[in-house]
Amino acid sequence: PCSSLCVFSRSSRLAMAATDAEGARPRSLGIVGVGTIGSALVRGLCAPGGPPPPEIVLSPRGGARARRLAEEFPDYVRVAGSNQEVVDAVDCVVVSVLPQQAEEVLSALVIRADQQVLSLVSTLGLGRLRVLAAPATTCAIAMPLPAIARRRGATLMTPPQPFVEALFSSLGSCVAVEEEAQFRRMQCLTVISGDLYKRQLTIQNWMVDGGVPTELAAAWVGAGFSTAVADSAELGPDTLRHLVDEQTPGGLNEMVWREQEEDGSYTSLENSLESVQHRILTGSADPALRPAARRAGGAPPTRAARATAAAQVAMLFAGMGCGLAPRGSGRCVRGARTPLLPPLGGALSTARWGARPSLCPGRSGMTPRLR
Repeated sequence: PCSSLCVFSRSSRLAMAATDAEGARPRSLGIVGVGTIGSALVRGLCAPGGPPPPEIVLSPRGGARARRLAEEFPDYVRVAGSNQEVVDAVDCVVVSVLPQQAEEVLSALVIRADQQVLSLVSTLGLGRLRVLAAPATTCAIAMPLPAIARRRGATLMTPPQPFVEALFSSLGSCVAVEEEAQFRRMQCLTVISGDLYKRQLTIQNWMVDGGVPTELAAAWVGAGFSTAVADSAELGPDTLRHLVDEQTPGGLNEMVWREQEEDGSYTSLENSLESVQHRILTGSADPALRPAARRAGGAPPTRAARATAAAQVAMLFAGMGCGLAPRGSGRCVRGARTPLLPPLGGALSTARWGARPSLCPGRSGMTPRLR
């Protein structure tokens, strides 16, 4: 069993009893919303070299992609005539629509009590998913990365659920988190791909501007980054600190990271992550949290202040028993008597928290103090 964090990989999954894995894996899978991640999931499950894929039923949303997948994997994949037809045909329902579509799509579906429901929607909270998926009770949320299509992906999920682990551990690594507050913080890692590619492109273009042919520059950038990332593929708590510290004092590697740190590059990245977390939790972006705006407004919160705010978020989730709901809905979930938090503004992404009486009569605890 998991305490707060479980990590499952392809190797660990192969070490499990085959009967356990087969028992957890859904026999039929319905995907509502066949976008980039939904398509990657289908390709990974149907790719050679893994366990036999389940029967996969796709919604007509994203029709062209769904049709291509059905043509590519005719033995396993078919396209239904409607979203409800998908739900009616499967044991496990995967919702992979855009965040702004999730409420409307799920509200229109009739889901059975015995079904498993998995949301891949980035901003849909677990509590709200349970409300929308009722009477189904086996629910989870997950954030897979596109490389699951090649069985080399990584997936973050909460809470730990055997059926989710059975789906994704054969597609790479699967990290299961008990607490949704931790999940939301860790989810922010999934948005850095574009920044990474932009950095690689910047280096490639710099080489080309200096006379290196584009093909050679691209090949070397790809090889170089792959090698660097390989050293940090399996991390312990202190691995990254050791990797930074072992750069030769006064050497070129140390020079670059120190220059970037002096220029505020890493503080800017932290600020972007805080801005992303705010958008995930509240459903809207706050221009005041952008790195440029934070620099113009003064020094960013200290690491200690951020850690304190994060701890208080965890206390709120644990003490109030509430999930996330659409902004301003005030809905109660999981049978909790405490109403959900009102619109939070920048409270979760900076240290704007304080102790005062709870929103629920008769209870006290940490609640947001907005400013």
